[in-house]
Amino acid sequence: MKESVGALGLTNIVIVFILLFSGYLCISVNQTKAYNVKNEMLNIIHKHNGLDSSTLEEIREYMNTVGYRSTGKCDNEYDGIGYTINSESQDKAMFCIKTVSVNSNMSDKYNQFPSVKYYKVKVFFSLDIPIIGKMFNFNLIGTSKNIYYPVEDGV
Repeated sequence: MKESVGALGLTNIVIVFILLFSGYLCISVNQTKAYNVKNEMLNIIHKHNGLDSSTLEEIREYMNTVGYRSTGKCDNEYDGIGYTINSESQDKAMFCIKTVSVNSNMSDKYNQFPSVKYYKVKVFFSLDIPIIGKMFNFNLIGTSKNIYYPVEDGV
């Protein structure tokens, strides 16, 4: 009887370590994918010199090809741009984009300052342990460089 109780304790310890290791593996894989998605989204925005409908279409195509599935909630400060693959939604967005105008609070009555904007991109990743499921949701935020005279079509 003494050996069976000892084996049960050892089995529990092994199970806990397996769960911890798989959780660590899951979060590192999800975080790496989220960083890659964020960086590629910023590259696409730079390539198109701003945020317009063709930029969003290319971002959606990229999200489809990499199989990015993490979702989260966009804050109110993010211009209401939270996208799922097929439709717009604030609660289950795959990413959020905020347009920040650098010279919005400058008085420029002579039109002497260039139009300068940068973009904040927010993506999500979660701790998704097998058997247990999603436990925690994390945000990852990146900003673009300043873009002079950005192309926009009111998205």
